[in-house]
Amino acid sequence: MSIQLSCKSLLMCWVLGLSCASLGTTPVTASGDAVAAETDSSYTPTSKQLCAAASRPENYRGAFLKSFKTLQLGSQDWLFRDMDLKRAYGPRPAGYKSLQQLQQVLQSHGTALVMVPIPGRPLVHPEYLGEINYDIQRGRKSYSNYLAQLRGLNIVVPQIDSLFQQNQIKPLFFARDHHWNHHGARTIARLTAYAIKASKISGIQRQKFTSYSVGGSHNDGSLQRAAQQLCEQTYRKEPFKLYQTLAQSSDDLFTEQPEPQIVLVGTSNSKGRLKFNFDGFLAHYIGATVNNKASSGGGFGGALKRYLISEEFRQSPPKVLVWEIPGYYSLNETAFFDDLLKNLEVRPST
Repeated sequence: MSIQLSCKSLLMCWVLGLSCASLGTTPVTASGDAVAAETDSSYTPTSKQLCAAASRPENYRGAFLKSFKTLQLGSQDWLFRDMDLKRAYGPRPAGYKSLQQLQQVLQSHGTALVMVPIPGRPLVHPEYLGEINYDIQRGRKSYSNYLAQLRGLNIVVPQIDSLFQQNQIKPLFFARDHHWNHHGARTIARLTAYAIKASKISGIQRQKFTSYSVGGSHNDGSLQRAAQQLCEQTYRKEPFKLYQTLAQSSDDLFTEQPEPQIVLVGTSNSKGRLKFNFDGFLAHYIGATVNNKASSGGGFGGALKRYLISEEFRQSPPKVLVWEIPGYYSLNETAFFDDLLKNLEVRPST
């Protein structure tokens, strides 16, 4: 999906019940939201512990449950799994070499690689760990080193670890789902935009966008669904806001829409059933059209590979390729990168 200029923006505002007179440069809240906040300060915890079955890895059978072993209960009904409690981030030396080769091949095509590794939930919100034993400082240090190593490969990386230096007023992640929430998508999109702007990549056509809250819904989170299967234990659904980003209308109805020079690939954090609007927030804060090529269920590199071996990339490589990836992926899959690099043709220099 592309975030593009539309001469129908005024009509869309009317359909969505928005005030088009309130166009601005930061996300605003439309009146009458179905959900007033992404968190509920009056929330009363459901349980003080999980059932004994949740602590036994052999109980996590089947395609769904195997992704959530093993569940642990933090405070305020936050649920964590082993992948959330990762202590070492980033690949081994061979993995970094593969990433460097990918960066160099993309650079030969005139494309800057931007990586957005999403930190583990407890790194940002250790206050919800409760009695879970986790070395926060070790995890944070490893994650920050991971980002620094990527920058050393000339990969553009946002300063996501700056989030560790401040207490977050609102959670950036769901309490019982492995995804970020919409506030997290917006926050990390802003940091990503700053990094892209600081890299001073030329040739990107600028455009103004505005983001709006367009109501809300409730999420029956993936971790709480796993807990329900294992323990028959139910939790309250989590409220969240929905956002939409629109290009600001031009007075000239015949103005050509700029071709997207920024492509986003990634996981269900970037394109999934909960519609986090990460691509929209990127377009908003960068001030440029974003073409969303992310996909749900493809693992760390499914969307990346499909796009890079496509005719679309071969014919018209973007100026910027943003790769959103959950930080718990180690990126040690040498065979994946070998196959990807083999299929990428290096464009001859002119």
